[in-house]
Amino acid sequence: MHSEYKMRLATRNAFLIIGVLEASWAPMVPYVKRSFTLNEAQLGLLLLCTGLGSVIALPFAGPLCKLFGVKRTVYINGVMMALALAVIASNLHLWLTSLMLVVFGMCTVMIDVSANVNGVILENKFKKPLMSGFHGGYSLGTLIGAASMSVLLTFGLHLLPATMLVLTVSLLYSFWGCQELLRKGESATSSDNNQTTVKKGRFYIPPLVLLVGVACFVLYSSEGAVMSWSAVFVNQERGVDLRYAGYFFTAFAIFMTIMRLSGNMLVKHFGAQRLLICGSILVCAGFLLVSFVPGIIATVAGFAMIGIGEANLVPQLMSYAGRLKGMSLQGIISIITALGYSGILLGPVIIGFCAHTFGLPATFAVIGLIIGLMAFVFRYLFKRS
Repeated sequence: MHSEYKMRLATRNAFLIIGVLEASWAPMVPYVKRSFTLNEAQLGLLLLCTGLGSVIALPFAGPLCKLFGVKRTVYINGVMMALALAVIASNLHLWLTSLMLVVFGMCTVMIDVSANVNGVILENKFKKPLMSGFHGGYSLGTLIGAASMSVLLTFGLHLLPATMLVLTVSLLYSFWGCQELLRKGESATSSDNNQTTVKKGRFYIPPLVLLVGVACFVLYSSEGAVMSWSAVFVNQERGVDLRYAGYFFTAFAIFMTIMRLSGNMLVKHFGAQRLLICGSILVCAGFLLVSFVPGIIATVAGFAMIGIGEANLVPQLMSYAGRLKGMSLQGIISIITALGYSGILLGPVIIGFCAHTFGLPATFAVIGLIIGLMAFVFRYLFKRS
């Protein structure tokens, strides 16, 4: 039991670290926009660099995780991701910021794939729902990262020293808290039992894997919309000062964290299908509230609703995918993550151009409606499983 606890804690810490580092970027977005005098469409193209880095890394994420083990993969990419953020915070040059966002995206997907592989292996090993709790670590990390950056900026610390302080503490914690992640050989051996129906000499992707991947594409796009555009939205549409804009993403992160940390219990009581359907409807309502109801309170409430609804969607889809047959676990997670991170690649560009043409409120409303329609997809998935 003690060994199980340490392995589960290390996995949650891996998710936590990536959450801290990703969310540290969210309050930086309006600063970068102002520093280089970018409009919404130009900012969308800049954010494209993050998705581009993610897609570049995807073909290598699964094999490298299998080759080096989860632990070493998380350590190396955590350091590289922190260094990239430090350079971005320096605001030295637009081309350098673009390059570092590519590195940032590459490291993000490497850690994400590794942590999800580690989580699914432990869930299968201990025969209990764990993925919501693991992703709760990510949400806790986004809360810590966004809140820490927002507080430091509120108290007058400049962007670069604030970023360096958050990054230093995060890296020190990661080297202490992730020691029980799976090492080289352990993750490879533990995941081969998924590969039971692959036809020899033929590359085969099960249709349900593709469908789960498309669902993750939509969900990653919506989470990215909140992370990358919430501060810009409240600054431009609600007149909130840049120093306080990060708190609205913090509201999203707080409620997502609470729901994910209690997600394992909710799955036991209500079932994964019901959580997915109700969550998608709540996300839809939250986006519509943010878009069409003016006022600070309504905006905070809307982002909170999005956090509550979104919390257990991706974790339960990952858990569902981990039970599918026909490919190795690393292959399934890599393909789903590839399609998911395609949403990060295309999402910022689409949102940027749509916001430039139609405005951010209308763009957010459309995202909410698409998420609401995902309820029918989730119902279909569980009827086929």
